[in-house]
Amino acid sequence: MVFLPLEIENKKVYAGFFKRIGSGVIDMLLLLSIVLIISFNLEKSIFSTIIVMIVPELLASAYFIYFHYKFGATLGKMAVGIKVTFPNGKKIGFKQALIRSSVDLALFMAFVLAVIIAFINADPEIYYSAVWQQDPRYMLALFPVWYGALNLVSQIWLWSEFVVLLFNKRKRAIHDYIAGTVVINKHVVAQSTQLDDTKTELVS
Repeated sequence: MVFLPLEIENKKVYAGFFKRIGSGVIDMLLLLSIVLIISFNLEKSIFSTIIVMIVPELLASAYFIYFHYKFGATLGKMAVGIKVTFPNGKKIGFKQALIRSSVDLALFMAFVLAVIIAFINADPEIYYSAVWQQDPRYMLALFPVWYGALNLVSQIWLWSEFVVLLFNKRKRAIHDYIAGTVVINKHVVAQSTQLDDTKTELVS
């Protein structure tokens, strides 16, 4: 696999940890605003609760896949000046954008199933009483037995992403390894397309 060098003209090629986290925070705030808009415009019901829990996650998945495929960057990445590319600096396609989000999508679908199971079995009167008293125990008891394991797997996945990102020289997260991508600083994108093969790193 051919990688860009770690530096081009004394400028770091690969996006650092804080830039990647910063872009994630911006994206999260943008998506959170959508959640608030949806929740304020829905009547309070079990159905609307399901919508508020599921639709934002669905929108987030579509958002990341579309923007990475179309532009190589989400709005958050654009704001901090970073971009997702192939290791040689070339633009990624839909396949890579989808694969980058594949684990998150799998966890999301499992979460959706758990939510549907829980709310289908909920008694509306007891549910509203529990909500009014801010007591989550009633709903938690209705989630399938594997929901706890799903939460644990989600946490392991999240923290593993951070650990792997921190401890490799090209600052790749696990989803980058899975999809065969890297995240580079935008100012080197144009330069990277002009590099000779002699200036790239061949990694088997």
